[in-house]
Amino acid sequence: MNMLRVWGGGVYESDYFYQLADSLGLLIWQDMMFACAMYPVNDEFLSSVREEVRQNAMRLSHHPSVAIFVTNNENEAALVQNWYGTLFERDRFESEYRELYLANVIHELKLVSHSSRPQPLVSSPSNGKASEPDNYISSNPQDNQNGDVHFYDYTKDGWDPGIFPRPRFVSEFGFQSFPGAYAWQRSKGEDDDLLGLITHRQHHPLGNVPVIALVERHLPLPFPENENYATALIYFSQIAQAMATKVETELYRSLRDTPHRTMGALYWQLNDVWVAPSWSSIDFYGNWKLLHYWARDFLAPISIVALYEKSTDSLNISLICDQLEVDPRELNVVANVHLWSQLLPRQSTSWDVTLRPNGVQYDKVIAISDLLQGEFTRTNAFLELQLRRGQDVISRTHFFPSSIAGAVGIEDPGLEFEIASRTCLNTTNVVRNSVSISIQVKRPAVFVYLELLKPYRYTLSENGFMQTEPMHVVYLTFDAPLCARLLRKSDLRVLTVNDFMR
Repeated sequence: MNMLRVWGGGVYESDYFYQLADSLGLLIWQDMMFACAMYPVNDEFLSSVREEVRQNAMRLSHHPSVAIFVTNNENEAALVQNWYGTLFERDRFESEYRELYLANVIHELKLVSHSSRPQPLVSSPSNGKASEPDNYISSNPQDNQNGDVHFYDYTKDGWDPGIFPRPRFVSEFGFQSFPGAYAWQRSKGEDDDLLGLITHRQHHPLGNVPVIALVERHLPLPFPENENYATALIYFSQIAQAMATKVETELYRSLRDTPHRTMGALYWQLNDVWVAPSWSSIDFYGNWKLLHYWARDFLAPISIVALYEKSTDSLNISLICDQLEVDPRELNVVANVHLWSQLLPRQSTSWDVTLRPNGVQYDKVIAISDLLQGEFTRTNAFLELQLRRGQDVISRTHFFPSSIAGAVGIEDPGLEFEIASRTCLNTTNVVRNSVSISIQVKRPAVFVYLELLKPYRYTLSENGFMQTEPMHVVYLTFDAPLCARLLRKSDLRVLTVNDFMR
């Protein structure tokens, strides 16, 4: 993950934000603050626009982190596709669009342009330079062959890589989820009904239907009248979001060295402005949803990807390497077959591989029937693929041949956990608490989820993981006013999908 997009419906960020991006080597895609609307073009407004753009362009343009400026978010697409009922005066709105963005915003941005930065984009999504013959209002601003695209489709299965486009650059895509239960507890009133509050704060035109539909395709969501419905819905929404975003991002990463030449993917969105249903991977309090933990793996510099191809009932194995140099020695892939009912792999296959520096090694295509034979079926087994150097695991991914709700053999994992150790480090303002948590299971635990029930910003070494070995240790870090030596097991919530199997 090396780029953040400052969205045109947000704010121009502080000087500190861009200084920090400079120091960390992060790239910034900078929208100007025009988004999802048709704007006026009277003299007073245009004068204000020019001043706004001029001030911010001059303030930001010297930052090496700012990779590109864009005049607006989705307004070309909105105009062409008649999002806001502009068709009845199409000529007028096209004229006003060009006057605002070409004659004013782009004009001011070009005053601070230089050769080391691409010329500003007029809109996102757009066809970039290819839209010049159309005077920057193209009949299809989402052409996969040019520029960038935004993609959302809530009617299909987001865990299926076959539903996604094959574009050059995807500057916006994603799926919604709900913040963790404790975030809701911190923000709601004593008399608020949790499900009612979630619905009230859901501003998507389709409501919670897309979230619930994706969850129900794959996970054992209880009936709404069940006592554990809200807990499951929140937890499962984060699993569904994380897996869908993982699959879509991995597809885009795998396409870079194909004829599609996909060279960028920015999922929507990073952070939240309140506790509410949203596409974010970090909640309002700064705590990570499962998506953000998973993103650390599926956006890692070296990553193994296994994407299902429905037409051939096979897995396409790709090895992605963003490093300019890589040691080719002792690299191998291990394909483990697991039973849902038993710990540890029941069968393993391995083969030697290589990595392509700064590229994708398209390793092999494996038929599902070659991996699931004999006692292993689509419903009683799942697959784990590891990229290793010798015996050390560099990257891993999983493939689930059936819906998890329909899997056979998922039982109570007998999960027990203990707070194994605590250390505290005094800093200038707070105490950094580090805690190790040992988790023991007797059977596979599906997407183990940990949540700290304290009003602190915290991170875990991993979250939402498959535990297929008897013992696993997770590390928790949080800052607090004091050393939390009295942290109790009751201060942690631990969930597994197993808890909700019918």
